[in-house]
Amino acid sequence: MDRNYDTDTLVEVIGGLEPFETFLLSLFFPGVITFETSSISFDKVSEDMRLAPFVSPLVAGKVMKQLGSEMRTFKPAYLKPKDVVDPERVFVRRPGEQIGGTLSPEQRRNAIIADILADHRKRILRRMEHMAAQILLTGKVVVEGEDYPTQEVDFYRSPGNTLALTGATRWSESTAKPLDDVESWAAQAEAPITTLIMDRHAYRNFVRFEEVQKLLDGRRNSRSELETGPDTGRLYSYKGTLGSDLEVWVYSGYYRDEAKQKIPFLPPNTVIAGSAAVDGVRAYGAIIDSSAGYRAMEMFPKNWINQDPAVEYVMTQSAPLPIPRHPDAALAITVA
Repeated sequence: MDRNYDTDTLVEVIGGLEPFETFLLSLFFPGVITFETSSISFDKVSEDMRLAPFVSPLVAGKVMKQLGSEMRTFKPAYLKPKDVVDPERVFVRRPGEQIGGTLSPEQRRNAIIADILADHRKRILRRMEHMAAQILLTGKVVVEGEDYPTQEVDFYRSPGNTLALTGATRWSESTAKPLDDVESWAAQAEAPITTLIMDRHAYRNFVRFEEVQKLLDGRRNSRSELETGPDTGRLYSYKGTLGSDLEVWVYSGYYRDEAKQKIPFLPPNTVIAGSAAVDGVRAYGAIIDSSAGYRAMEMFPKNWINQDPAVEYVMTQSAPLPIPRHPDAALAITVA
């Protein structure tokens, strides 16, 4: 009897899992594009901000030279989390299972595989959240790994969109003027800023200014898809609105490195200023695996069994790259 699951069955399982919450990825990269090739292509189009020229109504219109675009192609590294289905676990009562056990070993095996797939999905999305953070912080993302040459994907964000306050302007100083800073950032961004995302350190300094306290309206509204109630235990929280439409959030998301050290996605004293105008997408290259039918997929899970010794494996493959269509619609600022 073949105990391997077919592709569609596993894809249905991983697609039906409880969603793993991302913040930066969900806010700035909500769209999804899949490619039928192992490579991902994207255009860098220079924004044409020129004025239409005045001419006499009696003369021919003036031809304006179009600004070109540059297509870039990137072959993403694979994410391939892989785990063994521990055969000892199929004989052990699962958490929440009735005392004495009511599940058969086969039912427990299915539940274990679902647990593994859920963990794989979290790991992949956590990696993509890290990539999204890199892009928002620097306008670039560095892709590196075992047997994969380090590559930097540059989205050509303006260098001036990565800032650091200095001297008396730092928010840790009493002489700082944070509302003036926000107004300056709004003038610099390619599109109107509607969201300020701060780490805890930046927000602590920001909110201590009396002028901020007077303007920060903490009443909750339903405009944001990521709206949450207080004390939910989530790693992001809505703090209020400045003016009519500038939302302030605190984000404390993190991951752990190979040494198990806790690393925040946003470094201390960081502010991301931006809006949905970043228009980011999550692009996925096709899965080069005959079991997947070489299809374009966000995540491809599969399982197989080695016969001697009998070991069952579960693996999920993905070839992602977050892409900001308008990288200059966001700024990253070190404020202290």
